[in-house]
Amino acid sequence: MGKAKVLTATIISAAMLLLSACGNEEKTSGTKTEPSKETTNAPTEEKENTKVEETKETSSENSGEVLNPSIAEESEGNVEVIYTNKDPKYTHDLDDFKISVDEYQIVKVTDMNEYSKILFDDQIDGYVVTTKVTIENGTDKPMYFNNNHKIQLNNDLDYIPSDWKNFVPEDQQINKIKKNKEQISLFEADEKVTGLMTFTLTNDEFDKLKTVKPKYIIEGGVADNDQYKNSNLQESPAYDFIYSDEQANETAGQPKFYQDRLTTDNWADKKMIFEKSGINDTQQIGDVKVTVEGVQYTEVIPTEANKQMFSDFGDSGVAALTVKIKIDNQSSSPVSISNLGTILNVDDNRARFLSQGMAEPSDPDEIAAGQTGEKLHVFLFRKDEFQLYKKFTMEFGPFIAKDGNEAFKGRTATFTLPR
Repeated sequence: MGKAKVLTATIISAAMLLLSACGNEEKTSGTKTEPSKETTNAPTEEKENTKVEETKETSSENSGEVLNPSIAEESEGNVEVIYTNKDPKYTHDLDDFKISVDEYQIVKVTDMNEYSKILFDDQIDGYVVTTKVTIENGTDKPMYFNNNHKIQLNNDLDYIPSDWKNFVPEDQQINKIKKNKEQISLFEADEKVTGLMTFTLTNDEFDKLKTVKPKYIIEGGVADNDQYKNSNLQESPAYDFIYSDEQANETAGQPKFYQDRLTTDNWADKKMIFEKSGINDTQQIGDVKVTVEGVQYTEVIPTEANKQMFSDFGDSGVAALTVKIKIDNQSSSPVSISNLGTILNVDDNRARFLSQGMAEPSDPDEIAAGQTGEKLHVFLFRKDEFQLYKKFTMEFGPFIAKDGNEAFKGRTATFTLPR
């Protein structure tokens, strides 16, 4: 009856953040184990990513009006409204299959019944987040979707999963009010349905929100078949999860950082050093157009739970360069963008840095023929050395064609990046 909550996992330092430079090499090493998680939906697949900038606008109305009366009815406890967000702007568009969080509310529940205690680690007090969710299948065919959301805490392994059933009345349970009642993850063509979902937090978990920068993430996993072959696994942006008026004021007006894993997985906080958008420098690799759209140079401050990942950088601090790249594949072959050998040449071979694939979104894995996609490249530096560098030249590529096409073999594109 209880839900699965994935608590903080030990992250051993940073093979995922391997840094390779000519003459001053920094390395981190280790492995990461993904805990299992229970869901009440159809099978899910692992995803990382996110590809667009996060939105931080909120609209708070902390009146006593309760969004979800079932919480009081089922728990038989006292319910106090803590925070209401009427317009969170949490959205996810998976190729015309759209998910949006239209509203959410956080309540504190005290003196609940014995049955409800199971959801709160056997405590009589806790918190419930209720989200009002709309799912719209804008395609012309039935689509299978794992409607899983999460509130991320320390990192990608530490989160509160959504629940479609507990504390949700039957006439608001998305899986029961959609057209197809037999297959809980199937949404018919042109179907639009709105219902409620919940998250339950213990007192300790709610207090933890105040020690991290929690994120709200809508997971991917949409496909036109029940085996989820060739499914779109892309997650939504990692939206700031606002839980109080004070926190909303703190996050308002902050820079919108590119959605690399340093940001989306809460590995680190960032401070903007320099950014430039609208660069639009385009080079050609065969029939593929590669465009550098923007760059962000940031100071990286590892979060408390993830400091070990960056330990090999010492006390000098860490700096990052994230490059936003548009890829227009006009060739006849799908091209992989997950295994590029891109190198950053610093000050005419003073140092050469490999891009950090494990700090980059993993989806999409490839760009299909005739399609356009985005790639984020991440480069990491010791902060004291980064301050000495003057000239950055990115040697992008080469592509590997999924069908073995040799047209791209060994071919790269060179970009001089603003610094």
